[in-house]
Amino acid sequence: MNKKFIRRFFTAILCLAFAVPAMAQRDIPFHGSCPPGTIQTGQTNSIPPRPICEPRVSSRDDVKAKREELNTKIKDEREAAKKRLETAREEAKKADETRRSELKDKISKLRDEKKKQIATRLNEQLEHLSTQWTDHFSNVLNRLSEILSKVELRADKAQAAGKDVSAVRTAIANAKTMIGIARTAVETQAKKTYTATFSSDKELNTAFKNVKEQLRKDLFGLRDVTMKSAREAVQSAHQALKGIPHVDDEPKATTTPSK
Repeated sequence: MNKKFIRRFFTAILCLAFAVPAMAQRDIPFHGSCPPGTIQTGQTNSIPPRPICEPRVSSRDDVKAKREELNTKIKDEREAAKKRLETAREEAKKADETRRSELKDKISKLRDEKKKQIATRLNEQLEHLSTQWTDHFSNVLNRLSEILSKVELRADKAQAAGKDVSAVRTAIANAKTMIGIARTAVETQAKKTYTATFSSDKELNTAFKNVKEQLRKDLFGLRDVTMKSAREAVQSAHQALKGIPHVDDEPKATTTPSK
């Protein structure tokens, strides 16, 4: 009788052990899973974390289709970024139109003709420098997006060949976020205007020196922080890709069975 009791007791324990995980799995909400046709390649840093889902790539045809999709997406993003930059500059000019008009009026009233020419030239140089650097930053971000798309295509190719690319996917997602942050920062910089303020000839040199220093500080801050972070994020994605053994192995071609 004792043996039967012990046997039944352990049987009940085993059944409970298998039942608990099953119940726990049923409690997981559906929205935390990737939809059909995609694969989880990482998770967000949010609370609670959510999966990062990418289309499942399983053949050469899928890689080719993804390449065309990425090329179109990059072109559209580049055009959109260019338009946003132009819009930001136009809005900044309109918002600062009064101050610009006051500055030109003050310059025209300067008695010293040489100082008048210098002030006019410095004012034009400030506008040109800001435009030149924001254009440069935008072009750099376009180039980083192109590099990242190549990393993504190679990751697709590796995935189609059966490689584990989860670390690369996470790095790519982070790089895209950093590029987006950098684009926003460049657009914010494009909205800034740099207008010298002075009330006499004696203040002219100091006024333009202060404005030029502020412009330099803003541009270098953008270059050394936000732009650098975007560049390093893309480099990290490339390094993660290089860590995959035989990353450029060709995936199997998709064949259609004959009837």
